Amino acid sequence: MSKDVARNIVLIVHYFPPINSSGAKRMEAMAKFFARSGRNVAVLAPTKTAADGEFTEQPPEGVELIELDWVGRARASAAAEVTRAPPSNSSGATTMRRIKDFVMRWFGQLPDPRLPFAFGMLSPALDARAQKVLRDADVVVATCPPWAILLAGIFARMRFNVPVVLDYRDQFSYCHEMPGSRAAKWVEAVVDKALTRRAAGVVTISEPMADYYRSFYEDVTVILNGYDPERVDAARRIVQWQPRPPGGPLVIRYLGIITPGRIPRHLLEALDRLNQTGKLRSQLMRFEFYGDCQLLEQTIADQHPGIAGMFHFLPKVPYDRSLELSATADHLLFCENAIPPKPGQQSSASGILTTKLFEYLASGRPVVADISPSTLAGDMIVRAGDHHFVANTTLAFEEFLSSDRFWTPVETKDVSFVRTLSRASQADQYLAKLDEISAKSAEAG
Repeated sequence: MSKDVARNIVLIVHYFPPINSSGAKRMEAMAKFFARSGRNVAVLAPTKTAADGEFTEQPPEGVELIELDWVGRARASAAAEVTRAPPSNSSGATTMRRIKDFVMRWFGQLPDPRLPFAFGMLSPALDARAQKVLRDADVVVATCPPWAILLAGIFARMRFNVPVVLDYRDQFSYCHEMPGSRAAKWVEAVVDKALTRRAAGVVTISEPMADYYRSFYEDVTVILNGYDPERVDAARRIVQWQPRPPGGPLVIRYLGIITPGRIPRHLLEALDRLNQTGKLRSQLMRFEFYGDCQLLEQTIADQHPGIAGMFHFLPKVPYDRSLELSATADHLLFCENAIPPKPGQQSSASGILTTKLFEYLASGRPVVADISPSTLAGDMIVRAGDHHFVANTTLAFEEFLSSDRFWTPVETKDVSFVRTLSRASQADQYLAKLDEISAKSAEAG
């Protein structure tokens, strides 16, 4: 291996195994493929409890995971170490929710509970192993969200004189999905700019997001979220899609969280209209939602009660099981950012390309997307094949739900375009950037 490459890479993350989180998959895959390329990879992450998610995942082989508490001491995550929150209908839960909402409404993301972890990079109590991997590192990658992890990366740079790359899986400042007063948004932008100006490189997941960060930092690299080809292919080998039996329902699945921007409003309105005109074959459709989807459940109960019986809300499942469910659905529903962002927030919304999008495209199943075809995600789905459906009008959905295209889904074949979206391919591009940054740092002395 050339002396100019980044032999020792440290990733500073919040979302990482053992917790089951879609936010963990990007850096989990990067760590795996970096290690397979012969690099020494260490991951620094805050200690987790069951409050952070279910402990169903395993860290990648060949990757050293060091979990740290709020003062930098090594503490392994433990699913049992959590104080149970009061029931959701209790006054305690309501009070805490109100306090949290109030703080975020006025102060946005700034008062983040992971800030102590960031300051732990400067702590005299910082774990000896963590100090060693940071001291030996050729390059450090700190990934957001939350923004406190970016600060941790900058503190590591200050203390250990190592080049730091800031990786934006989501936009920090002026993020359309995050609350905050006008003053808080302004301060977030000031902080974001200060962080990037101290970085050796900035990486985003899309060109629109890169355009935003180029106003802070000239050299921004795009590394797509992508999908893990090994785990997707393994899931498809274990399970195979079969056409529905005569009289059986078509199964349309969604996996993940539903936020206000992810409610498939045009689909719901189309189903409602078809139901009111007696054209809806409700007994032959089954919509399954896996994960935190209470907002959609409440929306249907309040606004579309006539179609509520078609929707089934199920618990979150382990990651590999979610891939199997994707591979066996008749259609996969994609509705990220179905509501247009507020004025001035277009850059944040248009730049989101979620992990789910790439996994859906790789699953071999047709995607039904309640988004505009002109969005970045909509355009990518269209490019992936004409077996997918993308629209953002109620009329278009009415026509689609009555068409043979909907009622006779087919098993799709892998296309070369989808294969270019794999995380193995994205990791190669990422390593090339890290090697470049490491070489420049070595030249600078």
